[in-house]
Amino acid sequence: MNRLTLNAHDGHAIVGYRFDPPNGALQKGAVVIGSAMATPQSYYAPFAAHLAAQGYVVWTFDYRDTGESLQGGMRGSKADITDWFARDYDAVVTLAADANPGMPLYAVGHSLGGQCAPLLPSRARLAGLVNIAVGSGSLRHNTPSLRHKAWFMWHLMAPALCAAFDYFPGARIGIIGDIPTGAMRQWRRWCLTQDYLLSGEPGAREAYASAAFPVLGLAFTDDELLLEAGSKMLHEAYRQITPDYRVIKATDFGMARIGLFGFFRPQSATKLWPLVTDWLAARVAATHTN
Repeated sequence: MNRLTLNAHDGHAIVGYRFDPPNGALQKGAVVIGSAMATPQSYYAPFAAHLAAQGYVVWTFDYRDTGESLQGGMRGSKADITDWFARDYDAVVTLAADANPGMPLYAVGHSLGGQCAPLLPSRARLAGLVNIAVGSGSLRHNTPSLRHKAWFMWHLMAPALCAAFDYFPGARIGIIGDIPTGAMRQWRRWCLTQDYLLSGEPGAREAYASAAFPVLGLAFTDDELLLEAGSKMLHEAYRQITPDYRVIKATDFGMARIGLFGFFRPQSATKLWPLVTDWLAARVAATHTN
């Protein structure tokens, strides 16, 4: 595992890690992991190390002004979600593709990291996308127990706190995590539209419809935030391909709970991670066959 300072497309410095396969291991491909909102790249380190042991060069990173990419305080940050996917995420995808020529490149997107993958300027370089707990944050797709809290969040709490602190202080109040004001406002816009980013982000629906890379989508019946209907909506927005979409029930895998974050926990290694590694191996084999 190597810590790296990377340059986003606009020159902004972000911090990432590269996980390399063991010496002498056959390298199968490269993987870039796109994080969920307010989730540090360190959360994905066990899964990244597991993929590296399987023969993949794996890249993780923190979006600008978050995690290890935060320089100083978040107050005054100008970052928004477009910066995160078009300048940061895409720069890592480009770097991974350039650093591993001739090898297939895959993205693993967790929540936001999967939602934004079709919008990546360099998406044509992807040989496939794995979506983990990728769904719609629209109010109509929140779980019933969350819906009234989400309404309060988007209409009252988020605007007030961003105005008072010049960022959303989620870590302080135990909600989501710290988020730059621009990213929070953009996310709020998505969540207050009917079809989330498909209707809240210009060009997003068209980007989904034209994306041609294979997609594996894993949704979880006990996701505590989002309904399955919203996840299906996003995966049905792909028109050039039919995603391999699977709805996972924790008890079917001998687990008490998975939820939004459980897939990446080390205790899921023997039960859930093979769903991804087997899919990647099949894609790698198909690439070599073709």
